[in-house]
Amino acid sequence: SCPLTAEEQQRGLAAVPVAHDRIAIVVGIDNPFRRGLSRSQLVQIFRGEITNWATFGGADRTIRVLNRPTVSGTYGAFRTIVLGGNNFGTTPNITTLVRDATTPMLRQLRLDGIGYATYGQVADQRTVRVLAIDGSTPEAETYPFQRPLFYAYRQPPDPAVKAFLGLALSAEGKTRIATAVKGP
Repeated sequence: SCPLTAEEQQRGLAAVPVAHDRIAIVVGIDNPFRRGLSRSQLVQIFRGEITNWATFGGADRTIRVLNRPTVSGTYGAFRTIVLGGNNFGTTPNITTLVRDATTPMLRQLRLDGIGYATYGQVADQRTVRVLAIDGSTPEAETYPFQRPLFYAYRQPPDPAVKAFLGLALSAEGKTRIATAVKGP
């Protein structure tokens, strides 16, 4: 979910982009907050500058921010795309998860949590709602929180890798990948 580092390239790895992924902002299905957020508001939440749902007309309760671990590709993409490369906040309402697992994070959202995940992982979830950001949801082509997804392989590619990449980069392969990434 991120470009190869210089070290990975030096080890003989190559990568080819195959799709675009969208990072969804989610709250628990029972969260009483029913509106969307602006990008600026979202940044302020994840920086720890806004810590109460009442700021947006919601219930007077602390916003529990559930952050993915630093080893997560989604964490890195969120930090780059949403926070402009700046760090996440360190206020007491922000919890960085130990394990990069979406389902346990979603279960922790409850009435007051907010988190983020790959849209394909949450599109069919019945326990969460995806928030609109600046009026846009991940279904929109213009949704702001997108990142390229890559297939990485060792150079030179062996015949099986060449065959796999041939399928993945074909019209049929691209359609199947795009469908899987976007969700239903």
